[in-house]
Amino acid sequence: MLTLSRYGIRGSVLSWLKNFFTPRTHETKIDNILSDSVDLVSGVVQGSGIGPLMFLVYINELMELLDKISVKVKAFADDVKIYVRIVNDIDCDVLQCALDSPIHYNNGQTCGNSLYQ
Repeated sequence: MLTLSRYGIRGSVLSWLKNFFTPRTHETKIDNILSDSVDLVSGVVQGSGIGPLMFLVYINELMELLDKISVKVKAFADDVKIYVRIVNDIDCDVLQCALDSPIHYNNGQTCGNSLYQ
């Protein structure tokens, strides 16, 4: 939601989006049998009108984040590829940081070796 605030989305629209995305649950129904409900902790609601826009907000921020740690990013539609040249252990750390970056970023953390700074 912080990202949406940075884009200037505030007030009742931000509140509506927050309520739209959290808390969400999922159940699966096969014939007449319904599974237990589980909490959804990530992802965009499939088939919603706002879903593609929220995905773009997320993917743009992810690309900016990876650029800060010198990771090359190629994106098309809903596919993302990352490229890092590996020649030493530090490059391996950069790649691991890139793979972990969405998790760390969403939790307000940085990589252990401060690659974001």
